[in-house]
Amino acid sequence: MTKSAKYSDHELLIALHCGDKKAFEALYFRYFTRLSCYAFKKLQDEYVVNELVQDVFVDIWKRRETLNTEEEVAGLLFAMLRNKALHELRARFIQSKHIEEFTLLHKDDVADTLTDGLYVRQMEEKMQQAVNRLSPQCKNAFTLSRYENLSYKEIAKKMCISVNTVEKHIGKALQHLRQEFQEYHLPVVILMGLMELALQLQPE
Repeated sequence: MTKSAKYSDHELLIALHCGDKKAFEALYFRYFTRLSCYAFKKLQDEYVVNELVQDVFVDIWKRRETLNTEEEVAGLLFAMLRNKALHELRARFIQSKHIEEFTLLHKDDVADTLTDGLYVRQMEEKMQQAVNRLSPQCKNAFTLSRYENLSYKEIAKKMCISVNTVEKHIGKALQHLRQEFQEYHLPVVILMGLMELALQLQPE
């Protein structure tokens, strides 16, 4: 399919149903930004949004032979994305409840941990070692995001790379840190937050 921009959604859907990769690419570029903006309003996380929207298009491609070609494309894509966003929000809620329950059950242990200077220093050292094991680009993107609080766009400009590449670097960094800290049975973001709180509670 050439000059796919001139084709309607319905025509692209029919071509996609027949396995036309150009039609798939046309729908991807036609709807990716719209879907991303919609999901970001719900989730406020660029990396998660990118993953969910990518998943929608992966699912569409896998289901291409069984698609109802009379279905309205935008409605189909947004419905799929809504379902994925709701699943993500439910997962976040369950995770937050588990963290709340963990804190309530172990609040004395947590309090002791936060005032244990040796533990804090060990965690800081372990975190720094884990970050140092990242690839240079990945480490730089993560450091700018986590410790300098730059947005993905600001990081992309500073590193002379695309926002999408920044998202991939930070995603890889978080995945690496989750593996490094899996023995603590807490999400790495919460773990880092506990470390920061511990530092604030240390006597000057």
